[in-house]
Amino acid sequence: MSESAQVRADRYGNWMRPSSAGLFGLSLAALIVAGGGVVFAMLFMVSGKWQGMLVVLGLTAAVVLIGFVRFGGRTLAGKLTDWVSLARRRARGETLYVTGALSTLPPEVAERLPGVLLDVETVSGSDGLGRRYSLLHHKAVGQLAAVFGCAPNGAAMQDQAVVNGQVANFGQWVSSLSVEDGLTGATIVVDSASESSAGMVQAIKDTYVESAPEFAAQVLGAAADTLPGRTSTVNVYATMVYDVETLAGSKNDLDAAVAEVAARMPSTSTSLASAGGNAVTPLVEHELSQVAELAYQPSRDQEMALDALEGLTVPRSWEHAGPEFFDDSAGRIVRHDGVASATVMMTVPPQSFIHARSFDALFGPNPKFLRKRVAIFYRPVDPGRGARTVDQQVKNAQWRMDTRRSRPTAYDRAARAVAEKTEEELAAGARLSMFSMMVTVTFADEEKAQREALHQLKMLMTPLMMDHRFVEHAGSAAFHITLPFGVLPWRYSAKPVWLEGAMD
Repeated sequence: MSESAQVRADRYGNWMRPSSAGLFGLSLAALIVAGGGVVFAMLFMVSGKWQGMLVVLGLTAAVVLIGFVRFGGRTLAGKLTDWVSLARRRARGETLYVTGALSTLPPEVAERLPGVLLDVETVSGSDGLGRRYSLLHHKAVGQLAAVFGCAPNGAAMQDQAVVNGQVANFGQWVSSLSVEDGLTGATIVVDSASESSAGMVQAIKDTYVESAPEFAAQVLGAAADTLPGRTSTVNVYATMVYDVETLAGSKNDLDAAVAEVAARMPSTSTSLASAGGNAVTPLVEHELSQVAELAYQPSRDQEMALDALEGLTVPRSWEHAGPEFFDDSAGRIVRHDGVASATVMMTVPPQSFIHARSFDALFGPNPKFLRKRVAIFYRPVDPGRGARTVDQQVKNAQWRMDTRRSRPTAYDRAARAVAEKTEEELAAGARLSMFSMMVTVTFADEEKAQREALHQLKMLMTPLMMDHRFVEHAGSAAFHITLPFGVLPWRYSAKPVWLEGAMD
């Protein structure tokens, strides 16, 4: 047996979900509310107002049950708020987005992307290596997003030792996010599809030489005709998102921030390449527009492939990259340009160890989907805050074990072990990063195709032992968040990180 064959696949895990200490299964926020209710109830009891005491206790129990107890990853209050928000958007006509001649938008934005991407503009230039780039300027939140296209070889084409090394380098890249000045987040998007092979067939036939023997031409043509009707493609995009004010010292000095991002592009490309990205290049405006176009209209892949071979490709500007229509009035299912999509989001990270190929089925193409995007979001954590967070999680884990009425369970001991292991790794120089995952699948707008696609998506998520739920009332936002355009959910949320932990 060769030396490379004896190398075992490394295992990874030790994910930790920050949460408050809590008591009796309730979060810190729920305990505060419950404690306040009990105090008021006792005041009524002391004054002899028994009815008032019962009313206060009933209201307190209702508030805790509706506002803090989670059912399927969401509280009843959260579900009600989402439902009301969707109903109000339907009533105002905000769930239907139409571009072109029938659009009610001003002419200058009549064909732009919807939602938070409506106010995003491109800034183009060249980096230190002479490569052209197009940054995405998110004016609403003062951010610049640099999108890189990657061409990984895939684990199946490499020795296990090489794969282990690339995963280690990827971990170093994730760790570096916490110490990179001005970086607010990063995303990795794996976009897979079962595309038409028409472009490949036509490319083969275009290699015919008139002077070639007739038999050779027949063999080449027969080989091309035996290709399957569709081929699998996987595109990987890495997006780095920076804060303009942090980079330039002012929200209005966009040029200085652009220059700083451009100066970092060569080193970012090198880091991503060593982590398995292989040939890493920044995307330009027409490539970004093409990503959006294929997300809205997956069936256009064949037409675009043939046009490229015949030299008929007309670059599409960012201002005209929007869909013909987008409708998210149905909740979970959104419809756009003749197809439909749904998005599922991770609520709890995998509960078991994984290796480099555990996500192959999730990342790879699937015949049940016209297109699938897996988006992983990384949120840098300041080293100082990371150490404090982990220290608190160790204390919280021990507190939950000490306050159990019965003996601590294996889950309690495992949670404490994870927290302590994380603390040891931080003490050894590791960095803490928060991450989340969302998966958007696109399928034919038919009942059978929808049923098969949603079932297949559940089948892909379940083996990973990763708790998840469908996005029911914000389908449009979820669809566009999974595009590699630098939309970071936490930048549009008013809830601080410390409050998120207190609510769990």
